[in-house]
Amino acid sequence: MRRTSLIIALVSISLVSSWQGVFAAAQQDVTGIWRSQVVTALGKCNGETILMPKGRFSKTFRCGEMFTKDVGTYTVGEGYIHFNIQDHEPKFYKGKPMSWPKSETVFFQFVGPDRMICNDRITGGRWEAIRVR
Repeated sequence: MRRTSLIIALVSISLVSSWQGVFAAAQQDVTGIWRSQVVTALGKCNGETILMPKGRFSKTFRCGEMFTKDVGTYTVGEGYIHFNIQDHEPKFYKGKPMSWPKSETVFFQFVGPDRMICNDRITGGRWEAIRVR
C-alpha cells in the first residue's frame, strides 16, 4: 500500500513538473530585436522586429528598393503574437497610395532561447527569426 502511494505521488509530481515546463515555454519572453531573412521573387529580403517590454513594437522590412515600417502594440498568446498596427510607411509608393492591414497575427514556435520559427497562416509564409539583443 505504501509503495502504491509512493508511485502515485511520484507520477503526480512528474506530471505537474512537465506541465509547468509547457506553461513556462508558452510564457517565454519574446522581447528583443529579432532579425529574419526570406527569399522572394524580388530577391533576398531582410526584416527586423523590435518587441519592447511594455507591448510596443516596430517592424521594418527591406526588399530590393522597397522599405516598409510598421509601429503599434502587440500581445502575446500561446504560440502567437498579435500586432495592432497604428502607423506605417510608406504612405505612397511610386505615386500610388499604400493600403495597410490594421492588424496581423504571426504564429511561432521557439527552437532555442533566441530562435523561433514563424508562420503566417494567411500568406503561408514561414521563416526563422533570430534574437540579436
